[in-house]
Amino acid sequence: MQLSDERLLRELRGKIDALDEKLVELLAERMNLVKEIARVKSRLKLSVKDVQREAEIISRVEKIAKEKGLDWSFAQDIFMRIIKKGRDIEGEIRKSLLRVAYLGPRGTFTEEATRKFFNEIDAELIPITTISGVISMIEEGHADMGVLPIENSVEGSVTTTLDLLVRSNVKICGEIILPIEHSLIGKEKIGFNEITAVYSHPQALAQCRNFLAKNLPQARLHETSSTAEAVRLVALSDAHDVAAIGSVAAAELYGLLILARGIQDEQTNETRFAVIGTRLMPLTGDDKTSIAIFLLQDRPGALCEVLEEFKERNINLTRIESRPSKKILGDYIFFIDLEGHIEQPEVRESIERISSKAGFVKILGSFPKARRQNNCWKNVSGKS
Repeated sequence: MQLSDERLLRELRGKIDALDEKLVELLAERMNLVKEIARVKSRLKLSVKDVQREAEIISRVEKIAKEKGLDWSFAQDIFMRIIKKGRDIEGEIRKSLLRVAYLGPRGTFTEEATRKFFNEIDAELIPITTISGVISMIEEGHADMGVLPIENSVEGSVTTTLDLLVRSNVKICGEIILPIEHSLIGKEKIGFNEITAVYSHPQALAQCRNFLAKNLPQARLHETSSTAEAVRLVALSDAHDVAAIGSVAAAELYGLLILARGIQDEQTNETRFAVIGTRLMPLTGDDKTSIAIFLLQDRPGALCEVLEEFKERNINLTRIESRPSKKILGDYIFFIDLEGHIEQPEVRESIERISSKAGFVKILGSFPKARRQNNCWKNVSGKS
């Protein structure tokens, strides 16, 4: 009899060991799901603690425990500890996420560029309604990085971005070039001749002027703060004869229909976005440097002398333009993009020489050249 009981005890303990192993596996699986939920909640701007959700879990567990004849206070104690551990994990995940502010609202082309650039990084994306607001988020430590439009192939530079970069402490850390496809978006399928009003950002309206003139000459054009805001306004409108110009992503976000795709006048329409932050990017061997130069003297040959410094060192300039200094009429700041990195001797030497001839030279950043729609932050940050 004793041998039989000893065998039974071993068998029962074996079953407990198997259950313990399964319990640990299930707990590990649950905590992995908590990590995924933490990332999704972060993107949705939801708080870590969700009282209603926690109450639902406890209520469901109580019902199951009573059905199975399990002591409820015992089950409650275990699940309260599991929930608390889940909260702790969510909090740690939130702290580890890269915080990226971008020119919003959601559904803008800037959001699309941001998602493509940081597509391999666990990042919390924060939509901000103004360019100055994005920069302030970084300067005040509320965001690690930011993404702003800086140049369009059709409409030229985004002057607000340039002006604010000169006056701020942030640096350009990267860039991404995104093809811009504008769509005509509405609430229901209607003919072009039935549309009475079109809403969009001024640049989008300008980039689609030929399409609008040919297909919707009767429609009133209304400017909005962004293409996404235009789509939102159409979605909220009681009218069914209004449309917006925006992205496919914005249409999907607000549940609207695409009436026409690719309506931009130039099919090669692209926008370059600057990725900004406070850190200096290391040399990669395929870099660009952006600088701002204020010429102290308005005299013949002043700009030529500056450009000669680059020519003498065989440095290729990819962009040059001027903007009013906003101090004295006739004073200008020149924005120059050049191939190379500030850590390269010839680049550093040329900028040092220019500094002796100009009122000031500000390095806006050295960063990897754009890889259209691809991520280049991972390679230079070490984040994964």
